[in-house]
Amino acid sequence: MKRAAGTRSLTVRLRPNVYEPGVRVARRRRITLNALLQESLARGIAADEDRQWREWFEALGNETDEDSVEYAEAAQAEVLLADE
Repeated sequence: MKRAAGTRSLTVRLRPNVYEPGVRVARRRRITLNALLQESLARGIAADEDRQWREWFEALGNETDEDSVEYAEAAQAEVLLADE
C-alpha cells in the first residue's frame, strides 16, 4: 500500500478492550481504524493546545502588576483634551 506524502509510519499496540471497540466505531463511521486514531489524536492535541492557551491567559490575568491601566490615564486625557 502506498503511503500518503508527508506521512510517517507508526506501530501501535492496543489492548483488546480498546482495539475491538475502536474497530467497531471505525466500521460504523465507515472509516479506517487509522483514520479514527488520527482524528482522535488530532482532537487530543487541539484540546491540549487549548488548555495551554487557557492556562497562559489565566496566568496573565492573575498578574496584578500588569493589569492596571492607571498609568495610561494621563496620556489618554492629554489626547482627549488636545482634540478640543
